[in-house]
Amino acid sequence: MSIIAIALAVVVFVWANNQSRKEQSLHPMPTPPAAEATASPAASPAPTVSTAEKAEPLPLSTVAAKPAVTIPEEKKTVGTPFVDYAFTNLGGGISSLTLLKHQGGQPGEKMVLNSAATHPIGALLLKPDALDADGYAVTVEGDRVICEKTVPPGVQVRKTYTLGSKKGEEYRVALEVAFTNRTEAPVEHPGYYLFVGAAAPIHSADLPIYIGFDWYDGKSNAFIMPNWFTPSKIPLVGVETAPGKSAYVESPGNVVWAGVRDQYFTTMLLPVGGVAKGVWARPLEVKMDSKELKGMEGFLEMPGFKLNAGESVTKRFTIYAGPAEYRQLGALGSGAVEMMNLDRWWITRNVGAILLRSMNWLQGFFHSYALAIVVLTFIVRGALWPIQGRANQSMKKMQLLQPKMKELQEKYKDDPAKMNQEVMQLYKDYGANPLSGCLPMLIQIPIFIGFYSMLGTAVELRNQGFWWVHDLSRPDTLFHFAGVPVNILPLAMAGTMIWQMQLTPKAGDPAQQKMMMFMPLIFVFVTYNFASALALYYTVQNILSIIQLYATRNQPMPELVKVGVANKKNRR
Repeated sequence: MSIIAIALAVVVFVWANNQSRKEQSLHPMPTPPAAEATASPAASPAPTVSTAEKAEPLPLSTVAAKPAVTIPEEKKTVGTPFVDYAFTNLGGGISSLTLLKHQGGQPGEKMVLNSAATHPIGALLLKPDALDADGYAVTVEGDRVICEKTVPPGVQVRKTYTLGSKKGEEYRVALEVAFTNRTEAPVEHPGYYLFVGAAAPIHSADLPIYIGFDWYDGKSNAFIMPNWFTPSKIPLVGVETAPGKSAYVESPGNVVWAGVRDQYFTTMLLPVGGVAKGVWARPLEVKMDSKELKGMEGFLEMPGFKLNAGESVTKRFTIYAGPAEYRQLGALGSGAVEMMNLDRWWITRNVGAILLRSMNWLQGFFHSYALAIVVLTFIVRGALWPIQGRANQSMKKMQLLQPKMKELQEKYKDDPAKMNQEVMQLYKDYGANPLSGCLPMLIQIPIFIGFYSMLGTAVELRNQGFWWVHDLSRPDTLFHFAGVPVNILPLAMAGTMIWQMQLTPKAGDPAQQKMMMFMPLIFVFVTYNFASALALYYTVQNILSIIQLYATRNQPMPELVKVGVANKKNRR
């Protein structure tokens, strides 16, 4: 059992580190185009008779700076029972939104999205590094907000935001962008960009692996984190192997949606009745608690079109800005649930979804997420109990075979091929299977990764506590010692892992067993600042494994008899 637990820990350790570098996109990053003349910061999205120039990203050092505007900003706040939306005339979109049902980074605060952005959600630009500073006329009509202006040579741009209020649509906004040619000649409207939103850490200690820009092509999604833009260097040596990047650009022509997210909240933009041409994203500099942190913001790239004299074209989108809840995102369709990044493996992604739905169902019954996690762990462990029992018996048989194996190793130490042949024959003679103890591990790997990804991003766990734990979505820091946080559950998890290893039947090379004793320390170091819900699950799982080991401890050791002899005894 110890080998199973430690092997599982190693697998998750490697997987977690891969997740922290989940910079990969579905397609290779194209080579940025050669530098072109950059639009003035005050440039507005004016239709022309030629196609749009390729957007040239700003240097990273200027990303966070908002360009100067030419007219004063005016804001109008429109609310629903769930969200207060602040609309701005600069860019004609949502400059920020306050989630009234969700707490922000500090007690008493409400969660605010897009506050660190350089543009409002829904801003329409020819170049993503420009600023629409000409201003829109903003009109509020009940649950609708209309932002309107006319750009040269005479095209009226009218954005209509309709706020969702029905059950299941609390965090949705329907956006219609109507382009009307008021001239007497055809106009070629170039390709344009719509601002998706910006995401930033909620707390200064948040793990950076959850901050990023995400997009979906109908089959799989790409998740780009801020560290994707930093130069690649050889560890320890510090030699740069690849330069840093200022922007992420993809134009596959089949983008179903794009969005930004932090650990628990997301802002997404979904074209209705079509797809986008591409995406564009860049990192943001965010200051919090005297720390320099990274956020992300991005755009959808839409194709250009032609407007005949007097003609109007309307493009429709759905904006989702709120908690990254499985139920809410699933109801959006179009693969929006992939934004949760439960996992890229089909089996672990679906296991994570099943565990999440099961946890929410149990919470509705017990009215406690902590208790729901404990009960869910009992259920999973109970289902694996018989399999683990047989694995323990197999490991005991392998333990009995150790002396015979050592004899063979000593006898054929100069002939490894012969030694392996004799060892395999030994297994066959006594009906032992060295891999039988691995079956529970193979089953538990997708379950553990499913728990890991689910508990690490489940917004339902925010501000849900029990006993000394104030928030299951954060580390359960009880106090600080010499500036170091003391988190009880990860320490309990490490203690139960070591206890479990001491009780587990010993098999294999003694040197490997000693080396594996250090793995709980490595594992707790990796997961020390993860969500306390994950440490709660793994601690309870370890305790149940210990109980099973004690329950089977006094069972008689299996008989070490050859298969033929055992069959004769059974016939008698």
